[in-house]
Amino acid sequence: MEYRYALERNLHIYEWYLPLSRVYFFTPIYFLFFSSRFSIGQVLVLGSIYYFTVVLVELPSGYLSDRLGRAVALRLSAASLSVSYVLFLVGGESFPTFVVAQIALGVGYASISGTDTALHFDTLARLGREAEFAEREQRLIRNGYAAGALGALLAGAVAQQELEYAYALGLAAALVLLALAFVMREPRSARADFSGRGLLGQLVDCTRTLRDRELAWLFAYAVVMVSLAHIPSEFAQPYLAAVLGDDIRDVQRTPWVAGVVVASNTLLAAFAAAYSLALRERLGARGALLAAAVVQLGLIGAMAQGILAIVAVLLVLRSCQSAIARVILNAEVTPRLDASLRASFLSLESLAGRLGYGLLLLWLSGLAGPDSVGDAAVILDMLRACAGVAAVGLLGLIVTRRAMKGSSDVPSA
Repeated sequence: MEYRYALERNLHIYEWYLPLSRVYFFTPIYFLFFSSRFSIGQVLVLGSIYYFTVVLVELPSGYLSDRLGRAVALRLSAASLSVSYVLFLVGGESFPTFVVAQIALGVGYASISGTDTALHFDTLARLGREAEFAEREQRLIRNGYAAGALGALLAGAVAQQELEYAYALGLAAALVLLALAFVMREPRSARADFSGRGLLGQLVDCTRTLRDRELAWLFAYAVVMVSLAHIPSEFAQPYLAAVLGDDIRDVQRTPWVAGVVVASNTLLAAFAAAYSLALRERLGARGALLAAAVVQLGLIGAMAQGILAIVAVLLVLRSCQSAIARVILNAEVTPRLDASLRASFLSLESLAGRLGYGLLLLWLSGLAGPDSVGDAAVILDMLRACAGVAAVGLLGLIVTRRAMKGSSDVPSA
């Protein structure tokens, strides 16, 4: 009875944990924050360091979750995020300090990835309520985007005074996440639920699941989705600065405008997440996922055409693909996996996407050069390169779409 009560409490805590973990106070201003200290080449290198860290830590963190427990991984995540924000706040203009801060940030978010979803599913499964998973994920992801919108508005407002204030808010949120993670109870009581394999064996078993063609296609989509989702996010701030006529190294109006844009796109994402399962019913999983990706590619292509005010307004659409796709991917992928592989597979999925995007950022930093400033011409050149890469990835998904032949691809009558 006590164990069941603890699991019910998990669900209540998770109602707060997931939305708070989706509030990224630095999102509206991180590019501006970095650009005020370093060249655009260095800014992109810092971005690639974050993604490469996630790549290195993603699978080990998922293995840690499957081997030792979900709560342990979530505590590690919150602790790493807290260290990261402290380093950003005290780092000044020290590039090495920012490198370490980005590494800690990567460890923090890699340790969340997959584990939070696995904890949610495992808790419901222990209570015999796994049929509620898809609907609950949709609602909580929607709430996460709504919380992110409020956080973006607050971050943009405080960053208008000092960019560092947004990172101070991030530190406060990370400490709350740490407290919530320590209250959570591990949802798996049987040792059979835990992985007994080594890390290499776990990786081999995860890759074997890709023999399922539907699962393999969903995995490939998740990889492409990461790049499509992050390209507009990466360049939104310098794009807005160019539209507003701000100097990227000394912005005047961009922080609060970026906060409004991020809040607006996050609210739209919350709306999109709320209707994602209905969209899956209407178009099928494959159709809904591809439709969302096509819209995202269109946004990237529009940004690459020039510095236009109307395109800046369209940036409010940039999180819709992630919102729709994340709900559908979680609902399609998670139930197909064994409990001992669940977090590891989701981590592997995230790892592959971030590796690809990290390599893209590193390539773009070479195109920009070590001393370049984020002026409009440089930004547009990089956006055109990104649009080409994203188009190739999406074309590959369209060509291989017949691999997805699950029942969820057939619209309901």
